Amino acid sequence: DAALVHALSPRVPLSTAAVRGLPVEVLARSARGWDDLAVELGALREAANQRLAVSDDELFATGTRARARFLRLLREHLGGMRSLCLVHLVVRERVGGAAVLLARREHAFDAQAVARLRRLAPLLGLIDALHGELDGAPRARSPVRLRCRDQRLTQRQRQIVEHVVTGCTNAEIGAALGLSPHSVRTHQPRIFVRVGAANRADLVRLAVLLPDAEAPPGRA
Repeated sequence: DAALVHALSPRVPLSTAAVRGLPVEVLARSARGWDDLAVELGALREAANQRLAVSDDELFATGTRARARFLRLLREHLGGMRSLCLVHLVVRERVGGAAVLLARREHAFDAQAVARLRRLAPLLGLIDALHGELDGAPRARSPVRLRCRDQRLTQRQRQIVEHVVTGCTNAEIGAALGLSPHSVRTHQPRIFVRVGAANRADLVRLAVLLPDAEAPPGRA
């Protein structure tokens, strides 16, 4: 029903996007909130980093709070759509852009469709990179893997930040690090103070996050 191909960064002009089935004025109004949206949907973004293509059905189970939040964000930012498939255009371990396919009905992207897109994604990434070189248009190039190297933070705090970047909840961070959700909640205000952040979105922008030095060679 709709598609958007763009760097998905508010710092890259919307004029560089390819848009189908979405009112450009709606995208223009929502673009200022894309950083916050990326934090909220961090699990989807992280999965696309690793798998290249991912649908909302793979990550947000029906009836969960995560799915309710996902649907609310789609309504607010992307014209009332109810399904999404995110394809990351990755070259040399950096995401140069993304293709977002959208549908007005839920559960629109089945496993077979996502698998086809996953096979196509490396070629799309190369084509996007070639066009970027030819047209010289501004674009974001974010690393697939980030590590927190912020020396203002303790090692434990840096570990928490790395999980925040991927959109993990406090419970998920606690499970990954062997902490209780209460301990994670206790750590976060201290982290915010140390980096001067007001919320999670600020934290992602202000913390020192660098590409993972141990990342494997690029996929393309």
